[in-house]
Amino acid sequence: MTTTARGVQRARLRAALLSVMLIPVVGNAAGLYMPMKGASSTSLAAVGMASLAEDGSTLFFNPAGATQLKGAFADLGADVVGASISISDRGSSFNTPGTLGVDQALTGRKGDNTGWVPVPSLFLGTPVANGDLWLGLAVTTPFGLKLKYAKDWFGRYDSYDNKLTTVNAAPSLAYRINDAWSVGGGIDFQYAKATLISALPDPLNPGGPTAATDGRSKLTGDDWDVGFNIGLMYHPSEQTRVGLHYRSGLDYELAGDVKVSDLRGPLAAANGSSKTHTRISLPDIASLSLTQAITPRLTLMGEVQWFGWDAFDEIRIKFDDGSPDVVRPQGYKNTYTVGLSAQYSLNPKWTLRGGVQYDQSPTTNALRNTSIPDSNLTWFGVGASYSISDRLKLDFGFVRGMFERAKIDLTIPVYAGTPLASTVNVRGETGSHVDTLSFALRYRFGS
Repeated sequence: MTTTARGVQRARLRAALLSVMLIPVVGNAAGLYMPMKGASSTSLAAVGMASLAEDGSTLFFNPAGATQLKGAFADLGADVVGASISISDRGSSFNTPGTLGVDQALTGRKGDNTGWVPVPSLFLGTPVANGDLWLGLAVTTPFGLKLKYAKDWFGRYDSYDNKLTTVNAAPSLAYRINDAWSVGGGIDFQYAKATLISALPDPLNPGGPTAATDGRSKLTGDDWDVGFNIGLMYHPSEQTRVGLHYRSGLDYELAGDVKVSDLRGPLAAANGSSKTHTRISLPDIASLSLTQAITPRLTLMGEVQWFGWDAFDEIRIKFDDGSPDVVRPQGYKNTYTVGLSAQYSLNPKWTLRGGVQYDQSPTTNALRNTSIPDSNLTWFGVGASYSISDRLKLDFGFVRGMFERAKIDLTIPVYAGTPLASTVNVRGETGSHVDTLSFALRYRFGS
């Protein structure tokens, strides 16, 4: 066999092996979409942000709201996100040539993930043209994921180390049409970087694969894409505001490579790397929000959001060496959120906030997996603002998202179409929550 032929054979074997490690890099509106942008949104469970328009975060939630602010501003915030993910085994198994075609229990640790990740944000804005026109800049992280299990946990052949980072820089314009109407919009320049790692079983190991005999696959990639967002605000009085906002979806071709390592024996020929392009799509989002002052001190907000998650119907990896694409269906469905929130002006120094939001999951029971063990969840937020001076304000907030318990019933074909064809059955039950602790400093220039 020539050197070229061996290279082609290794590449094809590697592509077959990689069909086991394709894991989702996007998830639910809560698990991957990061709705909190600054402490005020955290304390309100992100409800009412398309119409509230009280700080710089309106540049993200609805830039038309900038016309409701007074004077140039600079807001700096940090949202510290912690996901506590727990997945218990309820009968996972595998079937490989090494087990002589007999199902064996897939043992390993329980799936546990804990840890905190800081997510900064920056909002800058200034009025021009007598205050009717506003210029703004929002730097945020709209989507993100960091989920790491032990290398020997029972679901390692689906995933054990996943990370997705996005950075979005959005210059925007807002214009006050008249006393009742404002419009605004921005261009979203968004960067995404993903790292996805899973274990590869050794199907020839007598009695079945173990963590000690596993190989490893690591997929990395990054890309830029450009989208837009546009908003409308109706503000007939100081007491009432209605906000409507739309954010376009984004399509990425994450350029990078996939590396296979630690395989032994006959499978060692598949160790190595291949250049890849991984296609993922992030949803478009529409929001409708109402802010209504009930008394001079009490304000209530309500909001409904729609997420176009059906754009994420599959993960497709293309190999630059010409190997066949590897595809794993996702079958996501469109979702919505709905919520209520309130804020109360205790005195000139203190403002108290709270909110609750129901967040629907886009996943289906048949395709739920361990990379984001997603289910419907409910957010509960509390927080406050303190005026240090006429120009400087400190915000802080806390929100907890409680996931409904859900089952994982995932069948993973391994080395399909080869004499080593095997099956891994990941059976688990989830019990998870996610917390966000936020701080922000808001500074206003001028009088």
